[in-house]
Amino acid sequence: MKKRLGVKGSGVICHARFSMVLFISALLLLVSACGTSDQGSGAINQEAGQLVSTFTPEFTSSPTLPSSPTPLPPTPTPLPPSPTPSPTSRPPTSTPCSPELCAYSGHFWLQPPISPENHTYVDGSYRYGSTQEGIRPTHHGVEFVNAEGTPVLAAAEGLVIVAEFDSQTAYADFPFYYGNVVILEHDFPGIEGPIYTLYGHLSAIQVQAGNYVLAGEQLGAVGYTGVAEWSHLHFEVRVGTNRFRDTRNPELWLQPHQNENGEYNGVLAGRIIDEYDNPIYIPAVEISSLTAKGEIMDTFYVETYADLTVNGDDVWGENFVVGDLPPGTYRVSFVARGLQTFEVEVLSGQVTLLTFDAGQN
Repeated sequence: MKKRLGVKGSGVICHARFSMVLFISALLLLVSACGTSDQGSGAINQEAGQLVSTFTPEFTSSPTLPSSPTPLPPTPTPLPPSPTPSPTSRPPTSTPCSPELCAYSGHFWLQPPISPENHTYVDGSYRYGSTQEGIRPTHHGVEFVNAEGTPVLAAAEGLVIVAEFDSQTAYADFPFYYGNVVILEHDFPGIEGPIYTLYGHLSAIQVQAGNYVLAGEQLGAVGYTGVAEWSHLHFEVRVGTNRFRDTRNPELWLQPHQNENGEYNGVLAGRIIDEYDNPIYIPAVEISSLTAKGEIMDTFYVETYADLTVNGDDVWGENFVVGDLPPGTYRVSFVARGLQTFEVEVLSGQVTLLTFDAGQN
């Protein structure tokens, strides 16, 4: 007698040839010899003598695959060499100085944390240290306004020390502030102690704590988690320690943009202090760009740092900054012990520092 065993669907069908005389006894023999085990874990292949799995895993939700890495942005043309910052001295100057005006080389260690095809300029409506005319808390960072999902890039190479939703650990004055947040630790030549960059309100995180990333590597995506009211990247620079009260103005650290001729923009910083060396709060410093004939082309306003929860730079000790200004002549006006007006020259790739000391004026 020949038997043929096959697997079809969930059971085993056995075929045999029997004589009609022995039908009953052969049928009993067939049942005992050709039983099946259809319990979701496998079927016996008697010809091969092996267990053949037929179990299919079930998922409660589709697994999420990581997105393709974002191409690195092109490497910008290097700026003039940055100085070694020191808390007790100013960097070397590139032009003759007066007590009120001087231009310095900057410490532009950071590239924009947004890819070049997107919006890479700091939002001027809510700068570092400002309050939007008292509407919002004093700002400890700057904003890059972009659509949700826009890639967020490392501003410099460094170690990922935080990559999580901040529900358990407060990286500001309270938890749930940044939502999805990534923090990198950097070691820059000539700067004592670590520098930290923070990337907040992300819609997604694509790195883990302990990863080492290169400048331009994707960390996550723009979102509005945490206290954010619209889609944007909140970006901070922290000096020395990774604390909310140890921030500095990112516009003094971010590399300025280049124009179509390859010329870098410059930075204007202001140090406005009273006779006791305390910063003076001014809700509206007027800044106007001028033509070669002294005519006003454009005017905008900035707020000096609203309180002492934010800090002036260790080198310049400023209380307002406007980055990415096209080189040229600007008129700066504000009210502090009367109306004060200055004409300043913003130079390519330089920090122009305007100082008003009420004790000297």
